[in-house]
Amino acid sequence: MNKYVTYAHRIALCPALCLALGLACTVPAHAQDAGRAPEARIVVVDVERLLGESKRARSAAARIEAEFAPRRQQIQAQLRQLREMSEKLAQDTPRLDDREQLVRSRAVGELERTVRRAQERIKDDFAERTHAERTALAIRIHDIVQALPARQGVDVVLTRTIWHRPQIDVTDKVEALLDR
Repeated sequence: MNKYVTYAHRIALCPALCLALGLACTVPAHAQDAGRAPEARIVVVDVERLLGESKRARSAAARIEAEFAPRRQQIQAQLRQLREMSEKLAQDTPRLDDREQLVRSRAVGELERTVRRAQERIKDDFAERTHAERTALAIRIHDIVQALPARQGVDVVLTRTIWHRPQIDVTDKVEALLDR
């Protein structure tokens, strides 16, 4: 019973605490108006947009795609070969003896495993390479964002917001610095 009474007291005190906190916050604000303390300058940088849509990010993605294109073409050729071998085996199965059918089935199975391994390897390599490029880009963006207070005379740099005014968004300026 004591536990419920304590919880009820907490609930009753919550509005009173919120009111007191609100009053405490407004009093210094009015006192500052008289002295006119300088306002903090806040800017917003959309890092996710920079990581996905900046010229440097698109360039890195294109380089990675070009780097992996020959391997993808090789896998496509192996897939065509696998499809041809499977179709030929299916057509020839009624005419083949058991031994020849077993040899061809094993060859198709081995090529299928080879193709799967190659697909998994290229998928992992692609993910690793993309992650490495994205990390390098994120480090560069971080360095630029760290320099913003000195460069732009700002007090606070936000990289994640739910909503912000477009006037305080400096993502385009950071992108220009990123592309240098």
